[in-house]
Amino acid sequence: MNLVSMAANQRSLRITDAYQARLKQVAARVGDLTAARWDLAPSDFDGSYSAWRQVAVEAVSRAQRENLRLTNGYLAAFVASETGRRKRPPVIDSEKYVGKSRDGRDLSEAWDSPVIKAKVAISKGKTVEEASDIAKAAAQQLVSLDTWHGARGPLSEGMTIMVQVTGFVRVPSGESCGACLAAADGTVFATDDIFQIHAECDCVAEPEVEDVPQTVQRPTGAEMFNELTPAEQAARVGDGAAEAIQKGRITLSDLKGHSPMVNEPDWITQRPLADALK
Repeated sequence: MNLVSMAANQRSLRITDAYQARLKQVAARVGDLTAARWDLAPSDFDGSYSAWRQVAVEAVSRAQRENLRLTNGYLAAFVASETGRRKRPPVIDSEKYVGKSRDGRDLSEAWDSPVIKAKVAISKGKTVEEASDIAKAAAQQLVSLDTWHGARGPLSEGMTIMVQVTGFVRVPSGESCGACLAAADGTVFATDDIFQIHAECDCVAEPEVEDVPQTVQRPTGAEMFNELTPAEQAARVGDGAAEAIQKGRITLSDLKGHSPMVNEPDWITQRPLADALK
């Protein structure tokens, strides 16, 4: 990997921004639907969760298919914008991503943990309402992660296949958290590098295309952070961290951290302020 991300023209960056906005709309729509249908019955955790899961699997599968189409169109449009030559995106096997979780299992098989967490919570003395809330949060996290994977998986595969694409850069949105802004430092990663995420992450990978004039630089996460008001900065990273950055005691990049995961690549996270100050 190397620094710094550049593009041939501003239109290419706008194509990425529009793609990201569409993906966020899809994720929000599915999240709202599955949250509204949540109903973990105290008398039948397994049965009521199974009924919800069926609804959620269908909704996320539809969203993944939509995200796959969006991603194919985005990749073709971005490369064409950069090179001035129309390119067809590679053919991506939808069966690898539609109805599948990030680990390749069917969604219905991969989404067992929320109801288990509810039962564990009950065994530890939580109320039924508290257990339901714990399970719902876990379930909605899975919905979000696998909805986004319907775009991120095909995009990663497509960038690896297309010979014109030599790498990618992390692009946060205007609402991204401090950890994502810190991670978006302009680094250009190899196409086969892992795109690191976290729960509710809305960042996307933007391709780097070879042999095009590098005339436009996308703002880094730190530059985006600096454009925020002090109150907005505090909302992203917390009052203490925002004050430390504003006073020059740390930089935003000092807050970039990682959360170890057992069955998938480590997530990015915001480091505790005490660690960043060391």
